[in-house]
Amino acid sequence: MMGSMNRRATDKQFMGQAISQENVENFGFGDLKNLCDGFPLGIIFCDDENRCLYSNQAYHKITGCDAQKLLGQTWYHNVYAEDRQELSSNWKSSIENHTFLQQDVRLIRANGQVIWVRIRAMIMEDLSQPSFNSSLLMIEDISKNQAIQNTLSEMEKTLLEEKQRSLITLDHIGDGVITTDLDGNIVTINLEAEHLTAWDREEAIGKPASIVFNVIDSETREKINPAAIAINENRCVALSIGSVLITHDGTEIEIEDSAYPLHNQQNEMIGAAIIFHHVSKSSTMIEKTSRLAWYDHLTGLPNLAMFNECISQSISMATRHSKRIALLFLDMDDFKAVNDTFGHLFGDKILQSVALRLTTCIRASDIVCRRSGDEFLILLGEIERAEDAILVAQEILKSISAPHKIQGVTILVSASIGISVFPEDAQNVTSLMKYADTAMYVAKQSGPNQYYCTNGSLNEKNESH
Repeated sequence: MMGSMNRRATDKQFMGQAISQENVENFGFGDLKNLCDGFPLGIIFCDDENRCLYSNQAYHKITGCDAQKLLGQTWYHNVYAEDRQELSSNWKSSIENHTFLQQDVRLIRANGQVIWVRIRAMIMEDLSQPSFNSSLLMIEDISKNQAIQNTLSEMEKTLLEEKQRSLITLDHIGDGVITTDLDGNIVTINLEAEHLTAWDREEAIGKPASIVFNVIDSETREKINPAAIAINENRCVALSIGSVLITHDGTEIEIEDSAYPLHNQQNEMIGAAIIFHHVSKSSTMIEKTSRLAWYDHLTGLPNLAMFNECISQSISMATRHSKRIALLFLDMDDFKAVNDTFGHLFGDKILQSVALRLTTCIRASDIVCRRSGDEFLILLGEIERAEDAILVAQEILKSISAPHKIQGVTILVSASIGISVFPEDAQNVTSLMKYADTAMYVAKQSGPNQYYCTNGSLNEKNESH
């Protein structure tokens, strides 16, 4: 939409005017302002120093801030700090290359809640004042996956007579949703999934998902079955960009997809859920350059984006089943010395070895993620006691401290681990991360190869490593 807005002749007069405080408030084109105020996506107009001159009602709702507070702030003021640097770099590149920007980032609302939004930004060049370039931004709240997961979770515990009501809810979701049983046969398919696959619901139910949801890699043409992977490996699965759905009539469309294992109230796996939507060719090209992949390229572990989705799901499951979950924040001890002594390529081999050992210390239902550099996150889902997290931390430290043989060289490394537990220590993802991070630094102060739990009564000196 933004690209076409940038080129349409009808917008030339609008594009040729420098945005200033006065003409934004008066707007000079009332019909367009009324349109922006009623637009479902957040809209911001900024001056050439990225300061907000106008924001619509949808953006106020997304941020939780009123217009007066936003006025004069830079448009990236509320962006999560870890995303801001990359966003700023991409925006600078867009300005230099006269292209528009699209990027998914985390945004901090006025109440402290962190949500995912999609930002589309473009420069509005003023031909009469070449040195003044205002900007137009559209902001979309894309945190709807959690709502989808909540609906699916409700379906897991719904009695048979309530199934139709849940299906009606799914039919009003914008993404395609398919659920399967353990054999991979379709149990439910919503209206959007019918539309995208070109399969009739009555015809699709009972068939293997691999037939109805016929997905291939666009480059290799190899068949992909995300539901089977989710079931076999009991983990969240995300398709790589460039995955193609072959519809019932043979049409090929590019899609984005995630698959999740489904469990009943006894935590027994009962099947999988696939959530997918169509991706236009132009938006896919943008996402290939701006959106993070689901997996870490070095270790093959889930990255932070996938981890954040899975931990939110785990908190919901733990709440429903009256269980606990634990978050372990692991940081290698003095890993810079390894890189300085042996080189970064050797250090990467060590990180790969550490990643492999971490996966052997956890259950199939747990998740280990490479956060960044030499930092890892481990999610222990639905544990009975907080003490169970300490037992896992001890096992991890023991495993990592055993000799690593890399390229004929035997080397010893160690790590520090911080532990936080839901719900005792924190009730949301942000706080859980914060407490685990703080606990990790406390562990480091106690010496190498130590752990520390936010709940002080559970800590004990780790003498065995």
